[in-house]
Amino acid sequence: MRILIFLGFILLITSFFLFLIPSDQAIPEAESILLLGATLMVAYLFGRFINRFRLPKITGYLLTGIIIGPDVLNILSQRNVTDLQLIDNVALSLIALTAGGEFALNKVKKQLKLIVSVTLWQIVIVLLGISLTVMVFSPLIPFLRGQTFSTLLGVSLVFGVLAVAKSPATTIAIISETRSRGPFTNFILGITILKDIIIVLLFALVLALTLPLISETATLQLHYVQRVFIEILMSLGLGVIAGLFIYFYLRYIEMDFFLFLFSLILLVIEVSHLLHLELILIFMMAGFVVQNFTRFGNALLHTIEQSSLPVYVTFFAIAGASLKISIFLQNWLFTLILVTARMFTTHLGTWVGSHLADGSSHVKRYGWMGFIGQAGLTLGLSIILEKELPPPLGTNIKTIIVAAIAINQIVGPVLFRYSLWKSGEIPEEKSPSPETVRSS
Repeated sequence: MRILIFLGFILLITSFFLFLIPSDQAIPEAESILLLGATLMVAYLFGRFINRFRLPKITGYLLTGIIIGPDVLNILSQRNVTDLQLIDNVALSLIALTAGGEFALNKVKKQLKLIVSVTLWQIVIVLLGISLTVMVFSPLIPFLRGQTFSTLLGVSLVFGVLAVAKSPATTIAIISETRSRGPFTNFILGITILKDIIIVLLFALVLALTLPLISETATLQLHYVQRVFIEILMSLGLGVIAGLFIYFYLRYIEMDFFLFLFSLILLVIEVSHLLHLELILIFMMAGFVVQNFTRFGNALLHTIEQSSLPVYVTFFAIAGASLKISIFLQNWLFTLILVTARMFTTHLGTWVGSHLADGSSHVKRYGWMGFIGQAGLTLGLSIILEKELPPPLGTNIKTIIVAAIAINQIVGPVLFRYSLWKSGEIPEEKSPSPETVRSS
């Protein structure tokens, strides 16, 4: 109760200062810094509060962003959200480094058959299942009524491939928060990283096939697939170089490592923008190199864990403020159908893949819960989609996707934390009747 009173006091003081200095008279940077401090305090405390009810802290961070964001209280305006988006890239870089650093080959190779099987079956079943769902329920979507079959097929495939994507950021945040360790955690993490690489290339292929279906003047854009493939290879190559930089620093200098890491992240962010490379892939590969080919993997993870909490809290709060709740309310019926169908097909794909690879009963029953959250990657792909497809079709599809992300990003962390609890891999918080997770 004391936390809630203190939260209300912080919001009251912040609102008073915003009222005292009207937005058109305020220095934009100063206003954003004020709101950054308030957001950080409120989100952190609210995350601690809801964690008492065994809900993930990041759900509290996200809900804080939604409540103080443009669609509800509007304490954090759209301009403020845009001003603070540099933090997004820094946080994503740290999260990707952690993902790569947690991906230890000696832990994952025992489950490699299971990881590959579930990944492939998830992709096939979710892609086809969501595509079929969109075609069946297209009469509920105003901008798809009266469209030709080829256009409907193209749009359905786009929805399908975007449904396959998930949020590496959410996965890593929950694993870091709960400190979960074990076969089930490694299984979720392995598929998350593998899907992140596959989905970028798969999206490029589907988009190249979709354009001729939607537009009569468009031709098959296989050069787009080639360009994306080259960008993936360049991203992985730059990740290897970044990993070597981290290794040499830790071996020969070591002191004030987080300062070096932060500087390296800012440098790589700028390079990735100039070369149109995938930031998440770069730092996943960097973390992977440090963990698996040097002796400094634990040092890297320990440094990030000690120093990154303020960045993570702000990142997920800003992510919550960026979720368009108003868009969900405008398209609530089809969005709920889409979210439900995605959960069902993800469950089915996980069950089929784990059954064929002789996975454990826990993976078959709860594994799908680790793949519901969606955030940066899906949103980034939807932005590309909006630019590539003829208007207003691209914008309309992005609107529905953003609405679905809002639901998945709130529900996903809760489900994933529950599955980790049921696996018995959260320290000091065992399930009453944990099932043994048997690696394949």
